[in-house]
Amino acid sequence: MTATGRFAGRVALVCGPGDGVSRATALAFAREGAAVLVAGPDGERLAGTALLVRDAGGQAASVVADVVRDGSDAAARMVAAAVERFGVPDFVFNDASVTGPRDPGSGTGRVEVDWAAAFAAHLTGLFTAMRHELAPMTALGRGVIVNTVRATACTERLIGPGAYAGYSAALATLTATAAHESAALGVRISLAGSRTGSGSGSDEELAEQVLLLCADEND
Repeated sequence: MTATGRFAGRVALVCGPGDGVSRATALAFAREGAAVLVAGPDGERLAGTALLVRDAGGQAASVVADVVRDGSDAAARMVAAAVERFGVPDFVFNDASVTGPRDPGSGTGRVEVDWAAAFAAHLTGLFTAMRHELAPMTALGRGVIVNTVRATACTERLIGPGAYAGYSAALATLTATAAHESAALGVRISLAGSRTGSGSGSDEELAEQVLLLCADEND
């Protein structure tokens, strides 16, 4: 980790399960000098990511916040934790694959219920998070938010590619609309390239794309 990277002195809030692309992105931000707050529903994974950053010489902390289960309370808690520990985030990365059944035997067998669970996990949760993430950024007139969603085993255990196509399209539209609305307020919002279960792209490659979207011409 370095104190002189392109993001030295800045703050990154990384929201996700604490492993996979959210872990790769947290480590990438830290390598470029940013202090990182990782947030999501799995405290053990989050703590592991924060420890990896600190062991490598970076600054990191974690907070458990499940925006799908606890809604606005969780979203407010993770943003407040970032502000209290490191300051208003300059960058936010939302990995929309944050929750959902991970046990193959956890499916309900009811398509309507599983469909609703997929959208709650990957779309409603992200919408709730963005509302709270934008507040301190727009107050200062700066910041970058990057969203992504990817097909994972847990989505396939819900209802498969139909739901993935639906909430991916909705998330892209939500991101584009939010980008238009927030541009005049000084906040940039982007959608990082998603990948399907085909194996195209790695967590590290997507993390680097996130950092490129966060950078500006002076970085």
